[in-house]
Amino acid sequence: MLTVIHTFDGPDLDRLLGQVRTGIRTCENVDGFKFASVNQQQDTSEIMLFSKWEDRRAFENWAGTVGENNAFKSSTPQIFEVIEEKY
Repeated sequence: MLTVIHTFDGPDLDRLLGQVRTGIRTCENVDGFKFASVNQQQDTSEIMLFSKWEDRRAFENWAGTVGENNAFKSSTPQIFEVIEEKY
């Protein structure tokens, strides 16, 4: 299992959120996608996308579909292997 975190920041929050939402809509069609959560840091315009994937291949398959989406082109994902989870 893989956790991927993208962070986004820009002067136009509405445009940025639109680009992030457009990007994550494509996740639903990728095998190995588990879930995604879009979050905004309080008192800033920073957005975080937290997503879970079955494995790195699944994430990379999705990342290849994002293409020219400006928000994702400007963000370097942090990729973590899940050691343990509790719900």
